[in-house]
Amino acid sequence: MFTLFFVLLVSKVYADTLVVNKKEFSTYIQYSQFLLAQGETVVGPIQLLPVAKVDSILIKPTSKEVKVLGYMVEPTKENWVENLVGKTVSIEGEGRVVKGTVISVKDGYITVDTKNGVVITTLPTFPNRLSSSLKWQELMSPKITLKLYSDKPTSIGINMFYPVSGFEWDVVYNAEIQGNKVIFNGFYEIKNQTALRLIDVALFIKDNERTIKLYDKTIVEPYSSKVVNIDSLVLNYSKEIKVESKKYLPNGKVTVYKNSTFIGYGSLNNGVLRLP
Repeated sequence: MFTLFFVLLVSKVYADTLVVNKKEFSTYIQYSQFLLAQGETVVGPIQLLPVAKVDSILIKPTSKEVKVLGYMVEPTKENWVENLVGKTVSIEGEGRVVKGTVISVKDGYITVDTKNGVVITTLPTFPNRLSSSLKWQELMSPKITLKLYSDKPTSIGINMFYPVSGFEWDVVYNAEIQGNKVIFNGFYEIKNQTALRLIDVALFIKDNERTIKLYDKTIVEPYSSKVVNIDSLVLNYSKEIKVESKKYLPNGKVTVYKNSTFIGYGSLNNGVLRLP
């Protein structure tokens, strides 16, 4: 049996997908492509998102001819300092600089293997400084290594599905009364409450059993809201208006204006717009 150890750096990475739920966990689909040898191939470590729930990963090769024999997950700690174990750091303060590889972080102390021997010191506090050349995402991202099997050499795509926290969506409606007309606008608001910047992701929202595609590729900025138009309609004025649209309009609160002046809130419920 032929075994090849294959690193992520020579894999091809394609667009990922984010499916956002209204609350709690959303779904991230991470896709990579690898060249596999005949027999067993070990690929990785593959970096996942820092907000990944690593105990709930689903791994699906794009070909039934490739089997997942197993995998190993390297989780991370919520306390970023604990993730420095095995990493190179610099500790500066009180007129000295300590550089080396972190051996352990425990009970307020950090142990560093330096070129001059092992140093144990307290975790620095301001104005002293503990620094690493790694970016936040590199430091906080869990990693996964896959063990795959193929009957023949092949190029294969691997989809990894896992829950992520910090994303949610809501609906935003506004209506402006202009004489005997109502200008109605609906938007989806996708909220990113994490420090992650997602580039070139396919973006979907999920409402119960309904999944709606918003973008083939887009950028999701950290700590931001992305607002996407659903539909814009001109309706005849009434206190209750049946809204007919080819687009899906979820139930939600409606901000109401009259001649550009805010007058209160209404609602859209089961396709009926109710104005104050």
